[in-house]
Amino acid sequence: MSFDGQGVLAAVTTPLDAANRVDLPLLAQHCAELLRRGLHGITLFGTTGEGPSFTVAERSATLEGLLARGIESSELVVGTGAAALGDAVQLTRHALDQGCRRVLLLPPFFFKGVSSAGVADAIGSVIDAVRDPQLRVILYHIPQVSGVGFDDEAIATLRERYGSVIDGIKDSSGSLEHSLGLIRRHAGLKVYVGAEDTIGRARAAGGAGSICGLANLAPEQVLASYQRAEDPESGVLKELLHAVQGQPFVPLLKAWLAASQGNDGWRRVRAPLVPAGAEAAASLPRSLRPATAL
Repeated sequence: MSFDGQGVLAAVTTPLDAANRVDLPLLAQHCAELLRRGLHGITLFGTTGEGPSFTVAERSATLEGLLARGIESSELVVGTGAAALGDAVQLTRHALDQGCRRVLLLPPFFFKGVSSAGVADAIGSVIDAVRDPQLRVILYHIPQVSGVGFDDEAIATLRERYGSVIDGIKDSSGSLEHSLGLIRRHAGLKVYVGAEDTIGRARAAGGAGSICGLANLAPEQVLASYQRAEDPESGVLKELLHAVQGQPFVPLLKAWLAASQGNDGWRRVRAPLVPAGAEAAASLPRSLRPATAL
C-alpha cells in the first residue's frame, strides 16, 4: 500500500540491540505488522524514533535495511532533520535516492530565538541543495522539544518560494486550537496532528491525519479516531493518554512495547534518555498485554 498523503502513520520507535545498535530485524518486523494492521504509513526517526540521537550513517543504513527487508519506499516518511544543515541535506538526498519522496524536516534546533526568516532560509537551503522536484517536505513543528518552530510567516514564505514541495506540517504542539488554526490559515497544506486526542476533531476540520507515537501500540484505536473523525471519550486509547501524562514518553512507550510483545529488548533507549523502570509495564492496559501475562 502506498501512502497518498492522507491517513495515520506511526511515528515509529527505534528498537536497539544489546550493543546499542538499531535492531533492524525487530524494526522491520514491527513496521510490517503495523502496516498489516491498517496504518497508512510509517515515519522514521522523528522524536518517538529518537532521530537526533542517531548518526547520518546509522539513519541511512536503517532506511536501506528496512527497504531490503520488504518495507516499500512509498510507505515511508523519513525524518531527515538535523542541527547541521549539511547533515539534513545528506539525509534528504539519501531518502530520495532510496525512492522515499516524503521527508519530515525539523528546523535547525541548537540556536534559539531565531527569526521566521532564519527558519525559512534554513529549510530553503536544504531544498535548494537537494534540487529534486520529486521532494515533498512535511515541516516538523515541535517547539516544546526542539526550541524552534514554524510560525505562520515562515510557513507562508516557504510555500511562496517552493510551492508544492512544502507538502504539509506535523503539528506536535499538542494544541488542537493551534492545529485548527493551521488548517484555517494555510489552505491546501496537509496538517498532521501528533496528539492522539485531537485526531478526530482535526480531521473533521480538514486535517490530513496523524503522525503519532501511540500508533506503535494501539494502531486500530488510533485509526478508529481518524476514520470516525471523533476523539476517544473512553477505551484503550483514552487509558494510554491518561497514563502518559507527566511521564517521559519514549521510555514509557518502549516499556509498553516490551510488555505487549514479551520482548524486553524494546526497553533500550539511547542516552540521554534512560529506560523506564520495571513498574512502567503495570500502567499498560490489560487488553494490550500478552495473554500469558493476564
